[in-house]
Amino acid sequence: MPSAEDSENKEADETATETPKTSGITRRSFVYGGGGIVALLALGGVSVAIGDDKSLIRPPGANESSSFLAQCIRCDRCRSACPRDAIGVAKLGSGLMAVRTPTMEFRKGYCDTCDGDYLCIEVCDTGALGAFDPTTDKIGMAVIDEEKCETYLISASCGRVCMDACPANALVEDEEGRVHVDEDACWGCGACEYVCPANAYRAYDGSPMRGVNIEPLERDL
Repeated sequence: MPSAEDSENKEADETATETPKTSGITRRSFVYGGGGIVALLALGGVSVAIGDDKSLIRPPGANESSSFLAQCIRCDRCRSACPRDAIGVAKLGSGLMAVRTPTMEFRKGYCDTCDGDYLCIEVCDTGALGAFDPTTDKIGMAVIDEEKCETYLISASCGRVCMDACPANALVEDEEGRVHVDEDACWGCGACEYVCPANAYRAYDGSPMRGVNIEPLERDL
């Protein structure tokens, strides 16, 4: 029969050999996270993995400099305030610096200026989103994809709903009924992309692109 002293020694040995539990980052999480960074580096290089994806389209009033990333605190208030659900957030694939920053999602909505109130700008307390005037400023630029736009195809069956939706009258029709963009008038509200039915007509090709898409401006964001 084991003595009391033997039992105490056994308990001490078991305690000494127990693996301490940690509440922080586990080794597995660290390895997986490192693997994600490596994958981003392989796909897009350092500028995408660490920096900001320049293909992102920011909400109205976003600063035209890298200070946007420094000022934006990822509070999500602009997204919550948007009545058209046009603002989403950047994912990890857009770079570590861009994660959770606001980005326009014209598949889900468009900017109607909130009747001039720009609620996203109003709720931004950090200055990441500043004053915006659609007569002089732009969110992005509408670009016609001639391989998707129904007015460039044989059927031409869309009814040119993009022209009706455009508040700036920036979409015009040529002599052959094809839609073109007046770049001086377009300020990138996204209404044309939002209503474009081309992706529905041609969904079988698996492409997310529509007949008209808002593309980012060439600027340092």
